[in-house]
Amino acid sequence: MMRTYTLASRRGRDAALRMVAAVLAIGAVLFGGAPVAHADPVSFFDQWVAHDSSMQLSRDGTGTLVLGAGAFDTDQWSVTWTKNRGDSITITLASLVERSGEGMGKVGDQYLATIQPDSSGNQVLYLHQINPDGDVVTFCTAAGMKSADSPCGA
Repeated sequence: MMRTYTLASRRGRDAALRMVAAVLAIGAVLFGGAPVAHADPVSFFDQWVAHDSSMQLSRDGTGTLVLGAGAFDTDQWSVTWTKNRGDSITITLASLVERSGEGMGKVGDQYLATIQPDSSGNQVLYLHQINPDGDVVTFCTAAGMKSADSPCGA
């Protein structure tokens, strides 16, 4: 006899399997499983801050990026972003909103963004300038900035 599954029954089965996996993972941690590194869940859509810089992305593929180098060179940009294969996104400077000093980029410059834990287990966002090849800016969430060993600047 052949069984047929409806979409609802498949969703229920998938949800049950996810729940079992979560319970097993919690049990492994509580009862002697492998240690799990502390890393608060974050996403590209959190408010990200760094020394003289900040970033806020929206789920619609747009966002705002402030890039600064000291008190006098700061740009605020409207940006677009696209999801890459894997766990990264590409951010493109779309239009300049405001500039002070010499500025920090031009329309069309691109950045590769990844989220990874630092040596203390804090989740940080690394913004690598790829067009033209340039510096890496390390962003933290507001909670990460409060850490005494924050890699995100003052």
